[in-house]
Amino acid sequence: MDTLTEAIGRGLLSLTRLEGLLVTVLARLLAIALILAVAVAAYRLIAGFIERVLRVRPGSADYSVKLQRAQTLGPLMKSAARYLMAFVVLIAALRGVGIDIRGILVSAGVVGLAIGLGAQSLIKDVITGFFLLFEGLIAVGDVIEIGPHSGMVEAIGLRVTKIRLLNGAQRVIPNGELTQFANYNRGWARAVVDVSVAYEEDVGRALRILEDVGRRWAEESRAALEPPQAQGIVRFGEDEVGLRLMVKVGAQRRWDTELELRRRIKETFEAEGVRMPRRVISLTRDEGGT
Repeated sequence: MDTLTEAIGRGLLSLTRLEGLLVTVLARLLAIALILAVAVAAYRLIAGFIERVLRVRPGSADYSVKLQRAQTLGPLMKSAARYLMAFVVLIAALRGVGIDIRGILVSAGVVGLAIGLGAQSLIKDVITGFFLLFEGLIAVGDVIEIGPHSGMVEAIGLRVTKIRLLNGAQRVIPNGELTQFANYNRGWARAVVDVSVAYEEDVGRALRILEDVGRRWAEESRAALEPPQAQGIVRFGEDEVGLRLMVKVGAQRRWDTELELRRRIKETFEAEGVRMPRRVISLTRDEGGT
């Protein structure tokens, strides 16, 4: 009888411990779920605050510049907030399940130091990306030239920058390689159009026509920051003389200006009878019939 009573007592004690364990596990799971819910709500609040701060009203002064800054900094700040909230949730969850995080943080510091010594290029990319964003050297939408590649900036991160090339390919460049580049969307640009005329043509007349074309375009478009200038002879070719027309315009008007001026110059030269060089290849038959 005593043995049966002891067995029943041990069974009830085990059941009580199991219930306590289940209650503890459920309480910790509930705490973790609550932490996740709070983190998601906090991230949404932070993301909304970032959008309100970077919001640009149409028609405001420097609208395009502010819009570029918003498109550049917005995704980066949201990404940083997301990583920060994930770290906070991880630490809170570990503490919620009763794990001592101090030892983990110390170990993480040692591991991070070892990784940092072996990943110096990664650290260089991050530091360079930070200064690129801090100094505002490039922004989303800028057209930049890096070595032999030119394209539009699509995204700027702390580690890499993504540009879209003219052929549609996306090129990913580590920020550490952005030590020297050309930005075609800063301040002003100079549209340069080179034209070739035959040696028999009057160079002075051709230059006057170039200046007249540039002047008429400037009056119609009102995009020239300075009067167009037709330079003298800039190149001697085998059967042509190279002339040049230059005009100072806004940075984003350079490509359209060059295309429009080339079209107008060709049409005007044809109307004025100015001959442009044409290379003709003659084929003759020899005595052998070849």
